[in-house]
Amino acid sequence: MIRFSASILAPVAAVLMLASNAQAVPLNNAFVAQPFLDTALGGTTSAARPELAGVVLEDVLQSFSYGALNISGTVQNRVVRESVSGTLDFYWRVEVDPASTGGGVSAFRLADFGYSNLTDADWRIDGSGSVAPLDGRLFNPSGHPSGDINFLFTDPQVGAGSSSRFFFLHTDATAYTKTAFYDLLAGPSQTLSATFDTFAPAAVPEPSSMLLMALGLVAAGTLVRRRRQD
Repeated sequence: MIRFSASILAPVAAVLMLASNAQAVPLNNAFVAQPFLDTALGGTTSAARPELAGVVLEDVLQSFSYGALNISGTVQNRVVRESVSGTLDFYWRVEVDPASTGGGVSAFRLADFGYSNLTDADWRIDGSGSVAPLDGRLFNPSGHPSGDINFLFTDPQVGAGSSSRFFFLHTDATAYTKTAFYDLLAGPSQTLSATFDTFAPAAVPEPSSMLLMALGLVAAGTLVRRRRQD
């Protein structure tokens, strides 16, 4: 019988624990007739999920303002390409200006992200900001086939002078475009902001489609040259 000392077993146990913690918690999509389902978001780190490490491709700040409510701030839109897999993760962070007096932001509402891409959501414990979304609210595809999700800031809200943690959607996409949009809920009356464009996964053309496109461009170029020669 082989015996292992505690000094050997302890590192092994730590590795196993890290591996188990690295597993993503999938968004609840067991819809029957519910309009939406909530998934608790516990937060994660690059140590727990090393696959999240990557290169920032886009980092855009978008200002928002509620005018009469006296709530304003910015939303940071970020796209990260994972170093190992080459797939894309999409991040956002909400920051409310210190001079805002009309209340805080209670929800970030994302639409048209693509339902198949709404499988893995969380927020970064090791990132900037202080307020974390408690839940990811996935909407039933029967009513929202294009893929809608809310990140809920309810305890506390993102108030004056504070910012949210970076929250994200981990995807298998390899290309992106600016076809999704979001708005914010804020203030005591849960007022909607204006809508803003943001990044989302883009479909990659099938090889056959790319070939047809290339042949079409060649044919068009040949026709142009012939016309110039006539």
